[in-house]
Amino acid sequence: MITYNDYTDSLRFEIVRKIQTGQITKAEACRIYCIKSHSTISNWIRKFERSDSYLQIPMKYNNSDKKELIKRIKELERQLEDEQIRSVGYSKMIDIAEEQLKVSIRKKPGTKQSKK
Repeated sequence: MITYNDYTDSLRFEIVRKIQTGQITKAEACRIYCIKSHSTISNWIRKFERSDSYLQIPMKYNNSDKKELIKRIKELERQLEDEQIRSVGYSKMIDIAEEQLKVSIRKKPGTKQSKK
């Protein structure tokens, strides 16, 4: 039977890194490494989150990866800006509708839900 002490810190960190990068799930890690429960892995994750030295994983990107990431960031920023404009537009439409139709559309703070 494998016990907690049978796992070196480097092995624990490697397992945590694989889980955090999506290479394996906690369930797969339990099965592959004969770990008793998911909570053991969760404890390891918390331990390594507190320990900055283990989390300093250098990421290597080549130029094409960097360009793709920059392109993706710009695309997401544009989408966010579009959604913010849409949100302002919807808010303005509600303001106009409430003013012209004299109907309360927005929910008042503190109102209770009706019982059905």
